[in-house]
Order: sequence, then structure tokens, then C-alpha cells
Amino acid sequence: MSDTEKHASGSTVTMDSDGPIAIDPTTERSLVRKQDLILMPGLALAYLTHTLDRANLGNAKTDTLEKDLHLVGNQFSLLLILFYVPYGLMNVPFTLLSKRFNPAVVIPSVMSIWGIMAMASAGTKNFGGILACRILMGCVESAFLPCAIFYCSLFYTRRELSFRVSIFGMMGFIAGAISGLIAFSVFQWHRALNGWQYLFIIEGALTVGIGLLLFLILPHSVQKSRWFSEEEKCVSIARLAQDSQDEDKNFHREDAKVQLRDKITWVYFLMALFYGVGVASSSNFLPTMVKRLAKVPSKSNLYTVGPNLVAAAVQLSTTFLSDHFQQRATIACGTLFVSFLAWILLATLDLVHNVKVGYFLTYLITFGTFTPGILVPVWLSSNTTTTTGRALRLGISFMGQNLAGIISSVAFRAQDAPTYKPALVTVASCQAAFIVVCLSLREYYRRENKKLESGEVVHFSGGKERPEYRYAL
Repeated sequence: MSDTEKHASGSTVTMDSDGPIAIDPTTERSLVRKQDLILMPGLALAYLTHTLDRANLGNAKTDTLEKDLHLVGNQFSLLLILFYVPYGLMNVPFTLLSKRFNPAVVIPSVMSIWGIMAMASAGTKNFGGILACRILMGCVESAFLPCAIFYCSLFYTRRELSFRVSIFGMMGFIAGAISGLIAFSVFQWHRALNGWQYLFIIEGALTVGIGLLLFLILPHSVQKSRWFSEEEKCVSIARLAQDSQDEDKNFHREDAKVQLRDKITWVYFLMALFYGVGVASSSNFLPTMVKRLAKVPSKSNLYTVGPNLVAAAVQLSTTFLSDHFQQRATIACGTLFVSFLAWILLATLDLVHNVKVGYFLTYLITFGTFTPGILVPVWLSSNTTTTTGRALRLGISFMGQNLAGIISSVAFRAQDAPTYKPALVTVASCQAAFIVVCLSLREYYRRENKKLESGEVVHFSGGKERPEYRYAL
């Protein structure tokens, strides 16, 4: 029978002790629509600036940055490597910090800091100066993605999460296109500063402005926001109760210990490490790889616009299908397989004399390289029922993805230009390893669900004692 029943304006939320929660669909649609209108634009703008400021070094390299800062040998690669060290190691602390103080506070705070660091980079005169700025940027930029996905998991159910994360994740590709256009424009300026300095100042100032705006926009929760009615607040509590065992802001040490001891946590870390190599390689070296297409070096930034826009459309489509069919692993592996083939072809074909074929392959590279970066964290969140455990697992997963940037930076060596064959083979090998591990984990979850269906086990370890709860696949 009913334990709790809430009636208001014709809406009903019924929590039955012997069955699933009944939620009024009209109120639920209104709630989800408001959440989309309030959260998605702010997070999209945040991720736009995150990608602009993180990847602008790749655009700056096509200008006179190396000459002006007197970079020699592999110092540019070292800038990328040392950026990724704090970028990988600080994920867990910031995600747990957002669990304690709320992502609506943490995200705008770190945005303002990394925007200031981006602008400060324009004033550097040597390798040491820009290295210091990049390391500090790496520390605070590491917070955004795990905190943003954790934030969304506090508003959306696991059946809705993939497409929502993709909406603001798509802005990474839009940022790649915008950054190329901005870089091409400012690199034509002949004023007091160099083009790459204007690039850093413009993109950094944009970040600070949006960060300050998000302090005012992002709600801490549905319950604490004035934008939602009492009925919608009740529905929100009921919806999230189906996915999470706790919704408080306290850090639960025992939940964290359970996740650290769970081998699945480290399988997610390994998968993130594997797909992260391709993500970092595409983000940081795409302008460099297409540079040989352009007679004027600055035009290489324009050639990155097309692949980024195509990737945005593909990611939106695949994540929509992922939510519709409730399939994470197969769609992540399917799209990545296309990119895997492209990396192999890019490494093996003679593209020095067939640059147009090489440019077509860059479209295939961006086609699926980034999709696992959306679906795997969502998959992880869907299968972690405590908010402390979810925050910790997301932090560890993104630590793997970001540390993969070190592998990418080491692989793309100056002496291997312009083909970078060893690096391309490294990326393809990591993507192949991801596909194997990802499909193996899906099979593990499928077998566990079969045990739940047959009654062989009552509920999964660390999860809820709800007979209808199943692992997401």
C-alpha cells in the first residue's frame, strides 16, 4: 500500500512499499523542461569556455608562440604534459569538494580562476612563465567535467542523463570551430600584441564573464530554487529516489571505501585512460595535423571547423539513441570503431602527397573519438547509487581520461612531424583496447542482470534492495 502520497493541483506522487513509484507525467514533463532551460544553457557556455581555454595552445602554436617564447625542442610537448599532470590528479578532490559545497558553487569558482590564468598567459615572456600558467589552469580546469556530470545526476534520472550531458558536451566541438575562427581572425591583426596573445586575452575574458554570471544562474537543487513549484519539487525527490540511496551533501566515508575496493571502479578508470588518449590527441594536435593542408599556416585553424561541427552532430545523434535504447557500451564502441579505422589509415597511408584524403580522415577521427567521453561517465553514474560513490568514481574516471593526455603529449614528438606515425598507432591501439574492455564490462553487467532476473541474487552489492533495479548496459 501507499507509504507517502502527495496531492497538489491534480498531480500525484505515490511511493509504494511493494511497487515502483508512481509519478504524474504532466508534472514530470514540466519539471524536466524547466531543468533543461535553466541548467543546459549555463553548462553549455561553461564547457564552451573550458574547451576554448584548454585547447587554445594548439591554435597558438600555428602562430608565433614558439618563436616569441623561445621554445626549443620538445618544450611545446612538455607544456602539454605538465598541464595534464594536475589536470588528472585534481579530479577527485574537486569532485568530492562539489559533493560537500555543491557544484553550483564550485563550477563558477574554478571557471573564474582558469579564465584569469588564460589571460595571464598572454603576458608571459618565456617557457617558465607560460608553464606556470598552464599548470595552474590544469589544476582548476580538472574540476569542470566530473563536477558537471555529477551536478546533472542530481537533477536527471539515469535514463535522461546521456543526452543532457551531450548537449553541453557538444559545445566542445563548437568551441573547436569557434576557436579556429577566432584564431584565424586575430592572427591577421598587426597591432601592439601578437595574435596568440589576443587569442588568450579574448578567450580568458569570456570565461571570467560567464563564470561570474553562473554564480547567479545555477540552482543548488530543485528544492532550493524559486523556479520550481511545490509539486515539481515533490516529483523531483521521487524521481531521484529511484536512482540514488542518498541525496544529502555529506561525505560518507564508508561509501567511498566501497568504491575504492570495487574492481569495477578501476575498470572505468582503465577505459577512460584508453579513450582519453584519442580525445587529447584530437583536441591538441588536430590543428597541427591539418597544418600541411594550408599554404598559409594560420588557415590550418579554419580546416578544423568542419570536423568539429560534424562531430557535434554525430555526438548529439548517438547520445539521443543511447538514451532511447538505453545502451551505453555498444553505441560507444560502435562510434569509436569508425575513428579507430581512421587513426589506422592516417598512420599507414601516404598522406604527405594525398593531403585531401588525410583531411577526410580527420572527419572520421572526430566522428567517434569523443563519444565514449560522454557515454562512459553517464554509464558509470547510472550504475552507482550513492552520491558519494558517484562523485568519487567520476573523479577517478576523469583522472584516467586526463592522465591519458600525458601519453598523447609524449607520443606526438616533434621529430615525427609531419606524419606523427608512432603517435597515430598509439592512439589506435588504445582505442582497440577500450573496445575490448568496454564490451567485456557490458557482458559482466548482462550476466549480473540475468542473476537478478532469475532470483539467484536479491540485489547487487552496495545497491538498493529494489527488485526492479538493474544495471545499465
